[in-house]
Amino acid sequence: QIKRLPVGDGIWIARHRRSHTEYVLDFIVERKSVTDLVSSIRDSRYKDQKLRLKKCGLRKLIYLVEGDPNPLGASESIKTACFTTEILEGFDVQRTTGYSDTESTYGHLTLSIIDYYSTNFSIGANTCRVCLTYDEFVKKCCDPKKLTVSDIFALQLMQVPQVTEETAIAVIELYPTLVSLARAYSMLDGDTPAQEKMLNMKSKMVNAGASRNIFKLVWGEG
Repeated sequence: QIKRLPVGDGIWIARHRRSHTEYVLDFIVERKSVTDLVSSIRDSRYKDQKLRLKKCGLRKLIYLVEGDPNPLGASESIKTACFTTEILEGFDVQRTTGYSDTESTYGHLTLSIIDYYSTNFSIGANTCRVCLTYDEFVKKCCDPKKLTVSDIFALQLMQVPQVTEETAIAVIELYPTLVSLARAYSMLDGDTPAQEKMLNMKSKMVNAGASRNIFKLVWGEG
């Protein structure tokens, strides 16, 4: 079935046989052709999309990259994006050769998801988890209240050179707002080298270049 999803390109739904209520299973896929992935990397859309996927309430995030990146000039960027998306951010990255292979992959995923729920959540299983209804899922993704000041700050940070999603998350865990970060810089009393290194010293997820670039963003220097 085709639905207009608030986030992602595909989800799996279980429909109650009597009430016909639709429940969203814990899997969501974002599908990108290699050319679309290149475009989204260049305009930073893919960072925003992955942040929204992480906040959608579903636990198994699948990032499907369709096509061969090698003929493209940006093949290294695609390979790096796939690596960081899987290793650093916890997505399950799937690679397919083209549309027909993608369709086949969807079929295998569907069978695996059915088997997963039959094994772990059937009658008699010792585990349980309440799934969102489809309406709850849409509301969670579209509710403007879900975008907090910290979320906006994280999106701003991800526009800074050398700042990845993991870096931005590490920063907002220390300093949830721009004001709190600026206050921390001011406590160093004008010691520019110490200010540039501050985030790098506080978190191993922030490399020296990102730490320096974030300081320049906040202090407005250069």
